[in-house]
Amino acid sequence: MKKVLIPVLFLVLLLSSCFNPEKKVNITIEGDVVSPSFPVKINVNIDNYDLKFFDENNMEISVRKEGNYYYFSSLKEGKNEILIAVFSENKKVFEKKFAIYFDNIPPDIVFLNYYLKGGELNLTASSPATDLEKFILENDNKKYTFNISLKIPIEKNKGLIRYNLYAMDKYGNKSKPKIIEINTNNDEKPKILNDDLKISLFGKTNIKVSDDWTPTDNINIMLETEKNSYSLINIDEVLLEGSKEGTLIVVDNGNNYTEKKVNIELENNIPSIATGNPRLIDFSVDTFGWNYETDVDSYVVEVPYKYGWKQELETKAAYARLTDSNVAMIRKKSKYGTLSFPSRPTIRFSGTFVHLVRNILESSEENLYLPQINSEFLIGGQTVLGNKSIVMVESGSVLKFVSNSKLIIKGLFFIMPGAGKSLISGNGEIIVDGGIFIASKTIFDKIKIIGKNAKLIYLEDSEFLEGSDLLSTNDFRVCLYNTLGYKSNLNFHNTEEVFVKESTFNDLNFQNINIFESEKSSFVDMNINGLSKIFLNKTNVNNIEQNDFSWSKIINSNIGSMDVSGYSRSILYKTNVTKLSTDTSVVIR
Repeated sequence: MKKVLIPVLFLVLLLSSCFNPEKKVNITIEGDVVSPSFPVKINVNIDNYDLKFFDENNMEISVRKEGNYYYFSSLKEGKNEILIAVFSENKKVFEKKFAIYFDNIPPDIVFLNYYLKGGELNLTASSPATDLEKFILENDNKKYTFNISLKIPIEKNKGLIRYNLYAMDKYGNKSKPKIIEINTNNDEKPKILNDDLKISLFGKTNIKVSDDWTPTDNINIMLETEKNSYSLINIDEVLLEGSKEGTLIVVDNGNNYTEKKVNIELENNIPSIATGNPRLIDFSVDTFGWNYETDVDSYVVEVPYKYGWKQELETKAAYARLTDSNVAMIRKKSKYGTLSFPSRPTIRFSGTFVHLVRNILESSEENLYLPQINSEFLIGGQTVLGNKSIVMVESGSVLKFVSNSKLIIKGLFFIMPGAGKSLISGNGEIIVDGGIFIASKTIFDKIKIIGKNAKLIYLEDSEFLEGSDLLSTNDFRVCLYNTLGYKSNLNFHNTEEVFVKESTFNDLNFQNINIFESEKSSFVDMNINGLSKIFLNKTNVNNIEQNDFSWSKIINSNIGSMDVSGYSRSILYKTNVTKLSTDTSVVIR
């Protein structure tokens, strides 16, 4: 009897499992928008099945199947109610209704602008489609995709080339093509885009030119006035004659030329330093400001980075946010594009500092605060302040070096301004190794300041006593404001930017300096070598030796003797030179 019951039970179980298959089938549908090029993904949890689709009138809908992806091509535009039926072994085992949206309308291209500039096709396009995916530019050889604008190189003298431009939405709908034709055998005249010419003390101009095949940097630019002709290299020499009108002449590489009369405006002053920015801001308050002045076109906020100092933002307001840098400097920008000297640094700091209660400054990676009440602070041996270390020294403090000791600054070291003067003495070296050194009202007695890839060395209202010098090598920015060093020497090698204002030093030596600017200062000797660029304004120098392809511009200054040689160039404007000698060089007065 048992042998008979067992097969019967298996048969009952099998029949019961097949009796209501709808409870066994599940369908997952991914996506609710389709197009002829954009599918919906459907998964069914059983094997060996087929799907059929029916519209609202129970008419079967044809689809194209690729794996689990189903493409619809004959739905009505917009919302569709679809019945999906699952068949297994030619029997319907499950059905389900779902809504799907059919998008078969391609996006429009409502704006298209293209032109040749410097051998590149510049193209801008736009579409009102909210589901726009990309624009496609193609011809027989190449295909490009972009969102708003595109630049691609074009070869000259290749005859007529033709491109098709399409707009495509994210559902694969593609617009009708816009045809772009370029005759590469044509070579148009260059264009002069401005009506006036603003020339500053530093030779910056607002000349705006363009050409279809010649890059802007390769266009030859000349300015003719009633008295002389100038190239772009020496165009700032218009300052010497004071002309108010001229004719710009531009010539491209195909010897096409255009000329245009322009008004000339001259700038005879450098903007003053921006003032009023706070010295310190907390991490929790990242907005800082400075005094607003009406004669400034805009303000530039600069911050240090790996390769020097960069413009973080430009604003017409008198405030900014400092979020990603510990230090910022403000520079005024005139309508001529001339930048002022950098302002006092704004320092962003953490509220957590360790107060140094001992009199010995030791190597540290922490943020330290050196209060004046605990000074004198001794520095012995080799003291290293790490990359993330910020050290604040209260005004009036005294730091003493044990003989031949070294303070190595990799982070930020700040001697704060205040009523009293700070003193650093003792025959030692301050080595700014990739870090930032800022000092206000500080006396350096027998101290060598050595920059080695320093981000910033900034000294103001300070004094170098005999035996104290500064050596800068591969530094990014050095600022010396209202600082005295009658018997001290400054040596710069491969320094990026040096600014000296209202200061006095003995000897200055330059080798491959990107830019040195001096205003209202006095020096005994200046030795300029290599590819150095020097600007002196209202500055007095006893002797200048300029050599090895260097360049200088000296304005409103007094020079005792000046020797320019080695294929160097110097421009003197409203400057008195008692003795001048030149050899294989050019001096323009």
